[in-house]
Parts: sequence; structure tokens; C-alpha cells
Amino acid sequence: MATTVRSSHSGAPIDAEWLVNQIAHALRNPIFAATVQAEALALKAAGQEQLVKSATMIQSQLGRLEADLEEMLLLGRPAKITIQPVDLSGVARAAIETGRATAGNGTTDIRLVGADAPITCLSDRSAVRIVLERLITNAVQHTQPPHVVEVELSIGPDGAATLTVRDAGDGISPELIDKIFLPFFPQHRGRPGLGLAVAAKFAHAAGGHIEITSEPGHGTTARLVLPAEPPAAES
Repeated sequence: MATTVRSSHSGAPIDAEWLVNQIAHALRNPIFAATVQAEALALKAAGQEQLVKSATMIQSQLGRLEADLEEMLLLGRPAKITIQPVDLSGVARAAIETGRATAGNGTTDIRLVGADAPITCLSDRSAVRIVLERLITNAVQHTQPPHVVEVELSIGPDGAATLTVRDAGDGISPELIDKIFLPFFPQHRGRPGLGLAVAAKFAHAAGGHIEITSEPGHGTTARLVLPAEPPAAES
């Protein structure tokens, strides 16, 4: 027996996080298949300089796309938070190492300052690292070599912890600064502009927030502020 269904549209906007999540999942398998083929091409092209160069470029672009998809998935998935004591100094050092590895050259100087003694707060370690890695990456991407980025930790009188990422880069123009946490804006050097949106999502999930101060030509300072009393841990 045939069944007929008629389309309907309520006019309500589609949930952005749901849509991003679905797009990322739909693209993941084709990207994986293309990456395998690019690797095979590179092996077969051994000794043929031009083919090897082309295959390497394809692999590089697919790697960037895969990284962008992972950002989309972080943006689209619910942020699961587990509150526990977090060694902020240890998280900062790990995030700095990731930043250096991602930059992939010897001209990146990411320094941890003001962390002579361990600084601990109640938060979610994974969320703090996700935020800090993206603030560091953002700082590196928006400075010219030699990239110099400072990461500083502090505890305020009210017990709130602040992780500050400071650069001396190009700064952000006043007409853009109120849009920097929007997903896919602003885009930079062909990247989709998801880092700060992901960072803000996980900062808020941990009960904190991000503050960004910038002056064109004089660099940018980003602060992750974590409250003295974080949200209750999920059961």
C-alpha cells in the first residue's frame, strides 16, 4: 500500500550546532577516502618530483580540512563537563607544546610567565585545554614571525582564575571585534574561523568566559576567566 507525505516548513531556523554536526559527519568519510588515495599516490609517484609535490599538497590540504571538521564536531557536540581540581600550570604547558608543534617552525616563541608556583582551580581540564590551545593558535596565526606569545596565569582576590594569552600582532579592527566569537567569521587565510567559537563554547560550559582586548597595530590580549565556584559536575 503506497504512502504519501507532504512537505511542511514551520519557518523556524535550523539549529546551527545540529547542522554543523551533521555536515561534519557527512564529510568525514569522503575526506578519509581521499586521504588514503593521496597517500597511495605519493607512494606510487616516488621518484617523480612533480607528482610527489602534487600528492603532498593534496595531503596537506586534506589534513587542514580534517582539522577543520574536528573543530566543527567540537562546535556541534554538547560540551560534557566534569568538575575536578585542575593544575592550570600543567594544562598551560601542555597547550604551549601543542601550539609549538602546530606552528611547525623554529620562529615561534610561546612563553609561560607568572607560574613559579602551581596554580590549581576547580574546573574541567579538557575544557580549559581546548580553550587555551585555541587562544594560543589564534595568537600565533595573527602575528608575524618571529611569533612571540605570552601565557600568564593568575588568581584574583575573589578566587577566580585567569589564563591570559598576549601577543604583539596586528590586532583586531574595532568593526570586527564584536563578531569574533561568531562561527565562520572572521575567516583567516582560508580557514573557516571556528577557533574562537569553539573556545567560547567550552569556556561557558565550564562556567567561565573569554575577554578579548585588542588595538590595531599593538596586538591582542585574550583572557579565559574561570569562576571560583564552577558549575556542578555532571552525574
